Amino acid sequence: MLTLVLGGAKSGKTKWALRYAESFSQFPHYIYLATALPTDEEMKAKIKKHQEERSAKWSTLEEPLEISSKIYSLKDKPSLILVDCLTLWISNLLHYNKNLEEYLNNFIEVLKIIRSNKDVLLILISNEVGLGLVPENRLGRLFRELSGELNQRIANISDEVYFIVAGLPIVLKGKGNVPKIGTF
Repeated sequence: MLTLVLGGAKSGKTKWALRYAESFSQFPHYIYLATALPTDEEMKAKIKKHQEERSAKWSTLEEPLEISSKIYSLKDKPSLILVDCLTLWISNLLHYNKNLEEYLNNFIEVLKIIRSNKDVLLILISNEVGLGLVPENRLGRLFRELSGELNQRIANISDEVYFIVAGLPIVLKGKGNVPKIGTF
């Protein structure tokens, strides 16, 4: 199964996604795939905060670039995999001047493979960047375009899509019922 969790910055999407993930008890492995790079003190503090929010049931894999191969390597391991977050991954790809079309297309193909495995639940977190101002520079506009296009492609093949606003989920696609996972 494939679930996409969207939201703006500081919308509560990671907290919500963690609680949602932990509402599933049938998985022997809970894997948090982190894409963030500790490039400055602010990011280091954010990473530490996210680590503290996770319960002991999570094992962490850190991978800023090759998330497709990491996810693919887990395709036969019954697990719940939470990827946080796709927009940081896109930033990393841009920063390291990677072939974006190749990386994004490969990622979609891996998602299709994983989605067909009933023993794996993959939850992807991504920022919705299309609700704000148009960035003033070319790189900012490219980032926004890539993020928006990737979110659309993933939403199209996802079983569930949630939009988090102020810590509250809105069902965009799926069974139509917001999971009862408690409050923050």
